[in-house]
Amino acid sequence: MELRCEKNTGYLFSPKIVREGNETLTSYDGISFGTTYRVYGIILYEEGIYYLIYDDFKMPNWYSAELFSVISNSLPEKWYFKHFGQSESLTAIWGYYELVNVDNHFDGLGEQEQTDIDIFLNRKNEMYN
Repeated sequence: MELRCEKNTGYLFSPKIVREGNETLTSYDGISFGTTYRVYGIILYEEGIYYLIYDDFKMPNWYSAELFSVISNSLPEKWYFKHFGQSESLTAIWGYYELVNVDNHFDGLGEQEQTDIDIFLNRKNEMYN
């Protein structure tokens, strides 16, 4: 799956939080207008869709779908899916094995843990090569 960055300024918070009145905007320095990015995971979080991309900082990070347009909608082989239920902030996740099936990997990516970054880089190379 490939995306084109359409804007790098957007709401800092999820659609749910924005609807509740927090309309804080931010500039995302890790992505560049017009640049194409590949998707390595997708989450449904607080009513918003977010993509895991390898950004301009050469790091895996989550970005709101509202910042991109989809230019290729085919998903990589060997993707997995998990539904957490409507009562959770993180409702669903799609992606490579560890992202979906290893509980602490998702958090490790968010905390930029080197072990989890290494797993991501290995899966990144497998997915599109």
